[in-house]
Amino acid sequence: MTKHRRQKLSAVERRSLIVHKAIELFAQQGFRATRVKDIAERVGTSDALVFQHFPTKRDLYDAILDELCARRHFTEVEQLLYYTPEYDVEDVLQRLSAWLLEQTDTEPAWLRLILYAALEQDDGAAGLIEEHFQRIIDYVAYEVAEGQRSGKFKPGDAGVYARDFFSGLLGLSVMRTVARDQRYRLDSPRTAAAVHVATFLRGIAASGGERN
Repeated sequence: MTKHRRQKLSAVERRSLIVHKAIELFAQQGFRATRVKDIAERVGTSDALVFQHFPTKRDLYDAILDELCARRHFTEVEQLLYYTPEYDVEDVLQRLSAWLLEQTDTEPAWLRLILYAALEQDDGAAGLIEEHFQRIIDYVAYEVAEGQRSGKFKPGDAGVYARDFFSGLLGLSVMRTVARDQRYRLDSPRTAAAVHVATFLRGIAASGGERN
């Protein structure tokens, strides 16, 4: 009987495999419950080899962010916000919202990772929250403040408005991917994002009355 030799992975392939298996485990059981040993066993390698690629958990979290393309996306949005003379605010917010909904629809593990990071308050995992949650809130707050200065949006705490915006978006994501309520999945991510943004902008429009 001929024995099949196990194909040896390159360093790049091994690193990618570790990241993917770590995403699976973190999304299934959280950060604290997942040991390096668990990741090594899922990959079929040793703890030492995992540490060789990722000396710290922070290094692994950074690799997960890169794998999920979050930083590339935010770089594109930053360029649009800060380096384009004129742009449509509604379009920018729709891009952000559609990206988050598409990301969580296609990669449910992404949202579970973020929720575990928030619930467990892991020091390293806090970077995941900062990378995804706070940056979106900051972008929205910036846009609201700019709109208030131009008289387009009504007075109020721009940070509060931004958190309201994100809370609704996060709730929509949770219902679509974690609760998997089909009523929230009738629309495509882009359509759902457009409705969410339009509703938000109507609520803070200067002619919309005072906020309670």
